[in-house]
Order: sequence, then C-alpha cells, then structure tokens
Amino acid sequence: MMEISGAAGGLSISFLSSAFVADFRPGAFLNVMKSSLFPVLLMTTVFAVGSLIPLPAQEASVYRRFSTRDGKAFYAVVVEKTTTSVTLKLQDGKKVTRTLRELADPDQNFIRKWTKFKDDLLNNAEFAKLTVKELLELRGYQSFEFDIEGNHIYVEGQVNGKEMRFMVDTGADTSLIHAGSAEAVALEMGPFDQKIRGVGGIAMAAVTVVPSIKLGDAVIEKRRMLATDLFRNGEWKKTHDVIFGADFLRELDAVISYREGRMFLKPDNINKPAQPKSEAGGAKEEFRRWTLADGKSFTAALADKKEAERQALFRFQDGRIAPLEYARLSDTDRHLVEQWSKLRDDLAKQPGFRSLTVKELLELRNYQSFDYRLSGNQILVDGTIKDMKTRFLIDTGAHGCVVHLEFARKAGLEVGPLTEKIYGIGGEAPAARAKVPVMKLGEAVIGNREVLSADLFKDAGTLEGQGEFDAIFGADFLRELDTVISYKENRMFLRPEISDKPGDPSGAK
Repeated sequence: MMEISGAAGGLSISFLSSAFVADFRPGAFLNVMKSSLFPVLLMTTVFAVGSLIPLPAQEASVYRRFSTRDGKAFYAVVVEKTTTSVTLKLQDGKKVTRTLRELADPDQNFIRKWTKFKDDLLNNAEFAKLTVKELLELRGYQSFEFDIEGNHIYVEGQVNGKEMRFMVDTGADTSLIHAGSAEAVALEMGPFDQKIRGVGGIAMAAVTVVPSIKLGDAVIEKRRMLATDLFRNGEWKKTHDVIFGADFLRELDAVISYREGRMFLKPDNINKPAQPKSEAGGAKEEFRRWTLADGKSFTAALADKKEAERQALFRFQDGRIAPLEYARLSDTDRHLVEQWSKLRDDLAKQPGFRSLTVKELLELRNYQSFDYRLSGNQILVDGTIKDMKTRFLIDTGAHGCVVHLEFARKAGLEVGPLTEKIYGIGGEAPAARAKVPVMKLGEAVIGNREVLSADLFKDAGTLEGQGEFDAIFGADFLRELDTVISYKENRMFLRPEISDKPGDPSGAK
C-alpha cells in the first residue's frame, strides 16, 4: 500500500502503485483512502420506464442459463409466467412449468421483472446484432476507442487545453498527473511534501489544482489532484501523462468493454445540457435538410430504407413517401443513410428502451455478471484460487494477475524464489513466480497459469484498506474473458464460455 502524509495539512492517503518489468508490467494500481481533499461526486442517472415499441419478434434465439435451488443448471427461454410459476422452453423444444421457488434467487428476480414486450425486443434478430457501442450511445454515452499496449488501456484527452495521454486504471482509487506533464501546462504545484508509499518504497508528491480535464465532451473542472513522478526521473519510459482513476470513472458512469476496445462515459453527468423536450407525445420522425449530389436540397424524414435496392425512403412533411437512390445523395448524406438503422432510430425515440439494463443486454449475449462491491472507489469481486475463497481487486492498470505472497502460501501454491522484481512508484520490490492450478470467478475458469506473487501490503502498517483483497485480477485475464465493467450498475461481466473448460485446469480450450 502507499501512504501519503502531508507535512502540515494533515492529509493522509494510502495507495499502492507498481509497474512490472519484462512480461509482468502493470501500470499504477492506486488505493487512495478517504480524504476531504479528494471529494468524489457520484451522479446517478435515473431512466424512465415506458412502453417499448412494437417490434417484429423472431423465435427466441438466445437461451438464458437458469439454476435450480439445488444447483442444477439448464438453458431455456421464458414463454409465460404467473405470480407463482413460469413456463420455460428448453433447448430441445420441450416446454416445462416450474414454480418460482424451485429456482435460484437471481432467476426468480429475473422472471419477476420479465415482460413479453421486453423479451420480444431482446430476441429480435436485428436487435441482437447491435453492439455494446450502439446500445450505449443510444443512451447518451460517448465512446472512446482505446489503445491497448502491454495490456494497459490508453485514451487521448486534454489537460488545460493541451493534448495528453490517459491511462485508464480501475485499480486507482484517485487520478494522478505526472509532475513533468503538470509543469508543461503551467499547473501550480505545492511543495513535494506528500509521501507516497508503494510496493517499491516511498516517493514524494505535491497537491495541484487542475483547471480542466477533458475527454471528448466530458469536462472536469477545478479538481485537486496529486502530481508525482510516475517514471522515476526518466529511468522508465514515459507512456502516459495522467492516470484516469476510479474517482472519475465512477463520476462519469463509465463502461469499459474489452471486446470492443472502447470506454464509454456519460458527459452530461458533469456538464448538464439543456433539458430535452418531453417525449410524452411519442416518437416523431426527424425532418432535416438533405443535400443531393448535384447540390440541390430537400427537407424530409428518413422513414426506412431498402438495403438490397440501395434506396432510402423519405417521408415529406405533407405525408408523401418517396424512394431515392443512395447514389443521388451527397457523400455526407449517403454515408448517413448507409449507417442509419430503423431499429436504432426507433429505440432512440422511445423512453421505454431505457428500462433495459446493461446487465440484461449482456447476459443475453452469454455474459455472466458479478455484483461487485466498492472499497473506496476500487472494485472487489469474490472468487477462488484452488479451493480457497479469494477476494480479487479488479485492476485494468495491472498488466497481469498478482497474488499476495502470504495468501499464495496459505493456498498451497507452488511459489518460486523471490528473484523477480516489481518496479513502481518509489522503486522496486522482490516478487516470485507462482503456479496457479485453477482460478474461478463464477463460471469462468482460468487453469494452469503462472502469475507473480508479492507482498502487496508491505510496510502498510495499520493503513485503512490493508488486506481487503487477496489478489489483483489484472488486464491479462480481463482481456481474455472479454470483460465489461459498468460503474453505473456496479457490475462486472465475463464470458465464461471462452474461459478454460470447467473441470479441466490444463488451460486447453
């Protein structure tokens, strides 16, 4: 853990930061404890529940995993329900009726919330093709395509109007700025009298006030941060300017999707736009000016399109509908029509679409969700290593999995000599390679892997948060399992079917 103690101000913060060399090189993993200097604003957007649009349903194509109270699992879709029972269609086509109390509690809750109109939408063939990106952007999220280098997530942003590179780190309880980058944009820094204690030792940091941090349309203004040397005076290669930590990720209802290589933020959580007009009157087509290839223009709403014929159907203000070939439109408008989807357009106009949660959408795409808990801003999820219960810290800033040394020995892992080194803020610390025969989070199985093991709480003393987790679940496994992290719903999602086969810890797929 790292400790920050102010010389005069009584500031007390602790966090851990590490960067592994060679094949083990996670970014900064920070655990900043409670302090009035770093207020966290958590803004929750409440979506209205309304009527979903009628959409043509197809034969249910996505079977959900259900579990009975005695642990037996099966896949089925809901056909109908009463207040006490449910009729399910199994994968072999047979229909069975069960009482709700026969099913596990999560499945009972799912059935109680199930509605036919929602099910028709979720099993609609076109809707099933929508990506997480499309679904979230329809809800007002802005997406960022991130780069992954050494398993770390990087996005481009601005500090004080200057372009900078941000490393997205769920393990960082608070955000940090590199001292050299702070100087480059003329940030005023206080004295370097804050002590940062990490696995590698102690480094000094200073308090600074950042006038503006910008990622896309999200602008965070006048925030206090710590500035420190993230790269040991040039000893390590400079890869980023800012650690975008869990404080801002929570504030912006962030969603991180490894499968799509994107991060999603809700900019209006900070800068509130003008309130939209009431949608009580129902969905209305949007009339706009369209431009033809010859420069002429007309006003109409795009009502539908015939992809095979390359024709767009426009509705004019007098009610007439007329087709127009894509080729007759200007390049800009032709591209807009090509990208347009009637389903997405209808959904964007329907408040009822907002009643669908990310959890519902992803679980119907074979994800398993975990209702995580937060320690400060950090994500903790329960699982097992071998047969021992394990609490994992979910850390996108960590290159790979790291098991606390004492826990590794208690779990009976094969731990090698402390001949490896972990480099991070404050210097270096010894680490050992450890063999993990099997690791589980829910139904996701990771078998026969080699990880690093180190004293994650060295010199932490009695700092708050010491020992709250046993291992860091790093970006290597997060990428492997197509993880999605949703701060708004306090959930993490994994794809168990792409993990190692249950009961087969060999690692074979």
